[in-house]
Amino acid sequence: MKNDLLEMIEWNARAAHGWDYDTWHNGKFLVEWTDAATWKTLHDVWGRFDAADSWRALFANMNLFRRLATEAASRLDYAYPALLDERVTRFVQKLREADPMGIS
Repeated sequence: MKNDLLEMIEWNARAAHGWDYDTWHNGKFLVEWTDAATWKTLHDVWGRFDAADSWRALFANMNLFRRLATEAASRLDYAYPALLDERVTRFVQKLREADPMGIS
């Protein structure tokens, strides 16, 4: 999932600055080429080892990906699959509600 997020961060940066924009390789120097809001939010997508923080980090990851993907889609004149996003988000929310502490 983090690889997909990194790829979306790269696509979003290139959609904003041109497809030749240098995003280095594997997130190298990410702080130098991504926008400040993404850099700040990126710190929230890693969780600690407890279930509650893992859920928090998962939703932070999903929210950041959604923001970047909708921005990139808009810049590139693509339709963002909002209905699919809503369905997946509801599914993950139901999983959390069914097992919030990650016990089963």
